[in-house]
Amino acid sequence: MEQSFYHAPGAPEEPNQDYLVIATALEGKVRAVAARTTNLCTRATIIHDASPVAAAALGRFMTGTLLIASDLKNDTDKMTVTIHSDGPIQGMTAVTGTNGNIKALCVEPIVETTRHAPGKLDIASAVGNGMLTVIKDTGLKEPYVGSVEIVSGEIAEDFAYYLATSEQIHSIVSLGVLVDANGIRQAGGYLIQLLPGADEETIEYLEKRIHGGFPDVTFLLEEDLGPEKILDMFLGDPNIKFLEGRPLFYRCDCSRERMLSALITLGRSDIEELSKDPNGVELACHFCNRKYQFGEKDLTDLISDQE
Repeated sequence: MEQSFYHAPGAPEEPNQDYLVIATALEGKVRAVAARTTNLCTRATIIHDASPVAAAALGRFMTGTLLIASDLKNDTDKMTVTIHSDGPIQGMTAVTGTNGNIKALCVEPIVETTRHAPGKLDIASAVGNGMLTVIKDTGLKEPYVGSVEIVSGEIAEDFAYYLATSEQIHSIVSLGVLVDANGIRQAGGYLIQLLPGADEETIEYLEKRIHGGFPDVTFLLEEDLGPEKILDMFLGDPNIKFLEGRPLFYRCDCSRERMLSALITLGRSDIEELSKDPNGVELACHFCNRKYQFGEKDLTDLISDQE
């Protein structure tokens, strides 16, 4: 019974795989989402050769993006989240959809590691001040764009502030990335949102939970608690209903065709200049570092296609 209860429909069976779960609780007054993101954060850290504090910031940022994108409905829906800031990392971008794939980058992934307490990386100083922007492309004529100032740089508080300010949804956001000498040890987070009909009693209950010494999400992951158990433990509702599980992956969708489309935007004169180089031109994807080589013939054919 316990194994069945703690397994959301669609969640992977394999232990330690990254995944996200969505649930409702407290008599349908709360929507809850939780995710384990250890593997995808590790992959991003390796791809970008990120230093510890940048790895932790990017990991929190990707996890938060996946949590707030969990309400996307259609296969073609896409969310892009950016931070532009004046801290050492300068900014981050993450792109995800409904398939559980995410790709991300950090403008300056190698920065000095600082701590604001023993064992606590100083994420806020690495991020600094700036803007958090969320772009939702759901197939409408114009995408939804919401921007807020960064209020803490700790990432979780910034996502909560965005949800409250731009989407008018009172939310609790908790994000964590545990980094040791070998890289990322644990990463994950949870999102608790009030649904229409939530009363003051529900709000007070959730505030007591979040301010009552509830353990850090990385501690819970270290104790082998998966996303379902984390939500169950936080909400304390025996009638919690798990609606959906979704595997998560760091996966880039770049391709030779997309890179060729990027070349087209340069314009005919710039492409003609590049075609004179016998070595051609090499383009690299900023999200996965995959490289694409275009030779002289590729460039001259591109020019011909524009005639």
